[in-house]
Amino acid sequence: MSSEHAPYAPKRILITGAAGFIASHFTTRLIKNYPNYKIVALDKLDYCSSLKNLQPCLSSPNFKFVKGDLICADLVNYLLVAEDIDTIMHFAAQTHVDNSFGNSFEFTNNNIYGTHVLLEACKVTNQIKRFIHVSTDEVYGETDLETDIGNPEASQLLPTNPYSATKAGAEMLVMAYHRSYGLPTITTRGNNVYGPNQYPEKLIPKFILLAMKGAQLPIHGNGTNVRSYLHCHDVAEAFDVILHKGVIGHVYNIGTQRERRVIDVAEDICKLFGLNPKEAIRFVQDRPFNDQRYFLDDQKLKKLGWQETTPWEEGLKMTMEWYTKNSDWWGDVSAALSPHPYLSVEELLKNYDNVCTLRVRMPISSDLSNPRNFITKISRYNKVVNISNSMTVLDELLPISIEMAKRKCRGIWNFTNPGVVSHNEILEMYRKYIDPKFKWENFSLEEQAKVIVAARSNNELDAGKLKKEFPELLSIKDSIIKYVFIPNKKT
Repeated sequence: MSSEHAPYAPKRILITGAAGFIASHFTTRLIKNYPNYKIVALDKLDYCSSLKNLQPCLSSPNFKFVKGDLICADLVNYLLVAEDIDTIMHFAAQTHVDNSFGNSFEFTNNNIYGTHVLLEACKVTNQIKRFIHVSTDEVYGETDLETDIGNPEASQLLPTNPYSATKAGAEMLVMAYHRSYGLPTITTRGNNVYGPNQYPEKLIPKFILLAMKGAQLPIHGNGTNVRSYLHCHDVAEAFDVILHKGVIGHVYNIGTQRERRVIDVAEDICKLFGLNPKEAIRFVQDRPFNDQRYFLDDQKLKKLGWQETTPWEEGLKMTMEWYTKNSDWWGDVSAALSPHPYLSVEELLKNYDNVCTLRVRMPISSDLSNPRNFITKISRYNKVVNISNSMTVLDELLPISIEMAKRKCRGIWNFTNPGVVSHNEILEMYRKYIDPKFKWENFSLEEQAKVIVAARSNNELDAGKLKKEFPELLSIKDSIIKYVFIPNKKT
């Protein structure tokens, strides 16, 4: 792979979003380790970025800061030409998922349009030798809890929220410019990052600052969502490796195999502050959609020579110590420390009396080729858990949604078929109607403890209100048979 080639040697690097959290750590690393590189830092200094993050760089003779917005094409074109830029590290983006639910157009403008402006400037100037686009693990969508194999770089992109959708859209533009115009691009997709300088809308600094204040730590939902966390110094090193050794046209995951539930993170922070988790933690309303897990295959980057070196306990302690000493780094962050720094969709819509909100759960359809179809997912595993859940059979319920509009139904509705159905019951139907030879096994409790980090959910939504309005609505099992298995029955 890249070990067969001489390392890339940039001369003049433009770093977008350089005053943000991750980019500032990477910029500082370059200034410290590569005094011959000229670094031009571009940042509009939005709420989550600060010149203070770049303090170690400001006095360096090979560093220049430019305050400006990436969506200004004239500025971007001017910088590339005037500074004779040969390399771009594109970090600039809106990244907070909660905000994307309430202000999604800003994410489209910054993440997609801003990237497009930058790519077009690269095409016009025709001088860029390496363009590294920083994306996120969230573009892969939710990783199944049953699997112990992370998403490789060739996985399908299935974003589930406005933030990740805009990052996936930006990736498509990067890919298109690589293929259409030969732009020498590399894309990275990273796990969650933590450490000093991070704006406290993010989980770890938010919990640390709240714990310092003696306030409760708010957890969305039940806290079983699983995330992987890398310390910012390890991530800065990963970008260093990719810059110098990455292969043009390739994608690199920046990840860790060490996963933690959100509740585990909160408890670890409580331990650092000597707090009782039962008293210090409170559970709040979940996001409109909250991916249960992101899990990456990190082997490709490791083959370039990168390794995670900061243990979780050490990194978390260093982060806590930094925020303890720099609690006023960001000024007044009281709004960011709220459980929901955005107005949730349901809360917003409560102000209108002509809105009907439908709560869908675990959607199923007759399209068994769709990888997001719950039946398709579990039929592809040799071993599954066996949990009963409410589910939504789209083939039956989507026509009902149209009828609800005609009837001018209002308010919040649990939009599921009545009753619950388990994994085993579905797979038994699959064997009966689709594949008589189909076999599967259930995880034992011991196996489940090893494979599944987060506790499985067991959610039953009360569909009584919907059933009363539509008495003909079938139970979940009858609906699956009628709308999914009988149409797909093998003759």
